[in-house]
Amino acid sequence: MEYIKICGLKQYEHVLLCIKYGADAVGFIYNVPESPRNLQKIELQTLLKKINNKILTVIVLKPSSVLEIEEVINDINASYFQIHANFDVVELEKLSKEHKKKVILALKVNNANKDSMLKQINNFKDQFFALLIDNSEGRGRVLDFELVKEILKKNSETNLIIAGGISIENIEEIIKILKPHGIDISSSLESGEGIKDPYKIKNILIKINELKNKMSD
Repeated sequence: MEYIKICGLKQYEHVLLCIKYGADAVGFIYNVPESPRNLQKIELQTLLKKINNKILTVIVLKPSSVLEIEEVINDINASYFQIHANFDVVELEKLSKEHKKKVILALKVNNANKDSMLKQINNFKDQFFALLIDNSEGRGRVLDFELVKEILKKNSETNLIIAGGISIENIEEIIKILKPHGIDISSSLESGEGIKDPYKIKNILIKINELKNKMSD
């Protein structure tokens, strides 16, 4: 597992915890007003300036068009941009190759659309930095282990990140059984909706590093 992201952060102190305890990336919700984790532009830019490339930064968007994606990528200096599209993902073909390599494309996969999503994953696997399997979007819905396992098995060469319902209670099972390229954790690390708990961040990162070390021995 090469990518551990803690998402939905709002405080620099929590970013420092992620750096100290071995996260690979931190995520910020931007221009999604319905989210309790949403940041205004000035808040986001202040955080990014403080971070100053000490860790990978990911801006999470729900854009209405490809043009909006282009504008945000050009306007905000971040490592990657995680796209939860409200439009036909085929539209993303219009993005430049340079911008595509900065995009993490989120896909909602279920048993009903599994076959079509597998085709999309195959089509997109070499175009974007990574693909994210997420039916939760910060709501803590539990992963469908069997479905995700099948998708990962059929796309072992693809940078697939999984999200949704990942917690300290199931992280060992996820790492040992699913073995994804990356994981994205948010709501399970909160004391209240949108309020990150520093102890939960610290504890899950320590647990992940312990598991990774055991598996590498």
